[in-house]
Amino acid sequence: MWFKNLRVYHLNDSVKHTPEELNQALAKYEFQPCGSTEALRFGWTPPLGRDGTEFVHAANGYIMVCSKRQEKVLPSSIVNEVLDEKVAEIAVRESRNVGRAEKQSLKEEIIFSLMPKALVKSSYDFAYIDTKKQLLVANTSSAKRAEELLSALREALGSLKAVPLTPLNAPRDLLTGWLTGDDIPEDIEVGEECELTSLDDGRSVKFKHQDLWVEEISRHISSGLQVAKLVVTWKDSIECVIDDEFCFKRLKYGNEITEKAADHNSDTAAAKFDNEFSVMTLELSAFIEAMSAAFGGLESQTSGL
Repeated sequence: MWFKNLRVYHLNDSVKHTPEELNQALAKYEFQPCGSTEALRFGWTPPLGRDGTEFVHAANGYIMVCSKRQEKVLPSSIVNEVLDEKVAEIAVRESRNVGRAEKQSLKEEIIFSLMPKALVKSSYDFAYIDTKKQLLVANTSSAKRAEELLSALREALGSLKAVPLTPLNAPRDLLTGWLTGDDIPEDIEVGEECELTSLDDGRSVKFKHQDLWVEEISRHISSGLQVAKLVVTWKDSIECVIDDEFCFKRLKYGNEITEKAADHNSDTAAAKFDNEFSVMTLELSAFIEAMSAAFGGLESQTSGL
């Protein structure tokens, strides 16, 4: 499976667990479905899904894990409709108005009573640990979802100090410089999409499918806007959006990379997964290293939970 988004964290404490030890740790927190009145459950599940039984998938010093999140979907419109009916019923039966505190209590009772009938929605978040460089790479664009996965991993391991990978040069400054004449690393090519924003007054403007070295963009930058998102391609191999949090989104892999995985014999789903995982992690390791260098290197990573 190919990661489409990258949130990268530096692990301050070396992960010394073997894949077998990590598997045992995660197995104790195996995902269990929501109970009839539970709104949310979170746990670990095999990265191979139905084709696997292990809670980790390891290859060449990289260890893949997968979390599963299940939540009950209860539309607020339904809750409010039932609440309005109950409030109206009380008003008629008891000839009085229902106060705010009582409405809130009624709403909680309604949610509790409807929860067993609510639809169930499941989602999965994949991540892998680079044991050589002590990085955790999460396949999500959401900082909240990445932190949720990290928190669950800390619980399973007892502790895990991790901080977002932070470059020495602020992404907004560097990306803006690339569009205003600063040198761009030769392995990086700027695409045809960007978003400019202002941290001071909230202004923003987006450009798609056009040359970014045009006078209009220069005027916006001169007025105080900076680049918050920029599409780039690295070595004609990986295209992505870099944002001002040093997060990489909407990754697209070139044919040369995907064909490397396809060259191997993949008689089973597990073999196909292993081939793709091995190729992807090696490519992403080089990509992350190159991007870190392009942004001036990394800040000293000394904090974290």
